[in-house]
Amino acid sequence: MTFVTADVLEQLTGKRRPSAQARWLAARHYKFERRGDGTIVLRSDELDAHTISRPAAFARKRWELDLSQFDRKS
Repeated sequence: MTFVTADVLEQLTGKRRPSAQARWLAARHYKFERRGDGTIVLRSDELDAHTISRPAAFARKRWELDLSQFDRKS
């Protein structure tokens, strides 16, 4: 059984503090544990299950405004 490193956990959540990481993970329904010192323990297979089953959730969409209506000349 392997676990996600602290660096990977920080990159995944975008958070440094374990309490913020826990909120982020809980909001996305990850199963994780907390160590006695408060840091997060996330199994690699739990991370894989979320990223493989929902890859679109991690893809950021880039939205662009369609301003073509303002280019028309009367």
